[in-house]
Amino acid sequence: MANRNQSNAATAIALLGLLLVSAAILGLMALVLPQLLGVLIVVLIFAVPAVFHYLVWGWWLSQMRDNQPGDEKIEDRPATVDPP
Repeated sequence: MANRNQSNAATAIALLGLLLVSAAILGLMALVLPQLLGVLIVVLIFAVPAVFHYLVWGWWLSQMRDNQPGDEKIEDRPATVDPP
């Protein structure tokens, strides 16, 4: 389980870095092309709810997958004894 959380943390850090670099590049472009600011606002109006939905939906689905009934670990199953 710890390995899975470590993998998720690395992915989250990589995505955050990508978002920061993207925001910096878009900010520099907005300084050079002022009309780009209006386009960025319109894009953000659609992008922010989409990202929020993606994150919440992904979290919810991963919770559903982890809590599925009938999925028992091998250690949790009672030992079966074959009749002689």
